[in-house]
Amino acid sequence: MTRVNTKDRIMQAALKLFMQQGYQKTSIARIESAAGLVSRAGAFYRHFDSKQALLEELARAYVSETPGEFEFDRLADYRDTRAELVAIALKYEEAMNRQKPYARLIEEIRLLDFGGDLQDELNADMLDGLEAWIKEKPAAKSMSRKRRSALVISVMGGWLFYLSLVGQSALVGPLRDTLLDEWATRWASILDTG
Repeated sequence: MTRVNTKDRIMQAALKLFMQQGYQKTSIARIESAAGLVSRAGAFYRHFDSKQALLEELARAYVSETPGEFEFDRLADYRDTRAELVAIALKYEEAMNRQKPYARLIEEIRLLDFGGDLQDELNADMLDGLEAWIKEKPAAKSMSRKRRSALVISVMGGWLFYLSLVGQSALVGPLRDTLLDEWATRWASILDTG
């Protein structure tokens, strides 16, 4: 087997174990065994410096979203702020649905000593992508980067709050469409005002 295949086997085995029994209760020896490797023979460390490094790579591969996946660079093709907001909102909804199976693991990561730093790192790229998009809007053109970042958080906060409610209840269907329409229309009118 090639190193890539071994690394992939380790990652798949670790993800399954982390989801079943949690990160902290999963040993490297158990990951090696589940990946079909000889425990404590060193194969794990040829691919990862530590269990934390493995978790960080898994988070980047399976849990986090990237500006490329959200196609921020293509938003200008819409030529309409409201349509851009709807596109972003729908991408976040897709991402949240994709992340549902990992919800317990995501919560455990947040509670780890390094979890906050990892989450900040993963969120930084998305914030940069959203900030680059919003800085072209009339309302944000004269703002400092710090203020634009705060504006991004304000804009996206409402939609993310709605998505968190959907995950906990039956807020779907016509209510979702109405909320999306109201949210996008309101923020588009604010962002397009110079």
